[in-house]
Amino acid sequence: MHERIREDLLNKERALWTALTSADPAPAVQKLCNPEANMIFPQMEVLTLEDPSQLEAALKPPFHRFDGYQLDDVRTIVIDLMAGSVTYKIRAIRGKNEYHATACTTWSQASDGEWRIVCHQETLL
Repeated sequence: MHERIREDLLNKERALWTALTSADPAPAVQKLCNPEANMIFPQMEVLTLEDPSQLEAALKPPFHRFDGYQLDDVRTIVIDLMAGSVTYKIRAIRGKNEYHATACTTWSQASDGEWRIVCHQETLL
């Protein structure tokens, strides 16, 4: 059971980063989030869904944060059958610029069975 949860969480984490690399990430990121989620990106205020326009404004088009990404040193921790955390190093590129950070996303399983972000944080290296 724990192996399946780890696999589900890693797939959701990849979905998050795929959304962040899209031209209009806000709708996809919002769908991945718990209504009380916190998103903590470097050099930005903490983003919440209490005011969805805040997230939309921060991620609005032509937001295209990265062209590609790679997750390294991934560790998926099962907290219980309905919660888990994914920690990793992220290497992302946009043109000639590289982004290196550590990241952690805590996920909880909603009543509909879908995994949702409770908190996502990135720390620049």
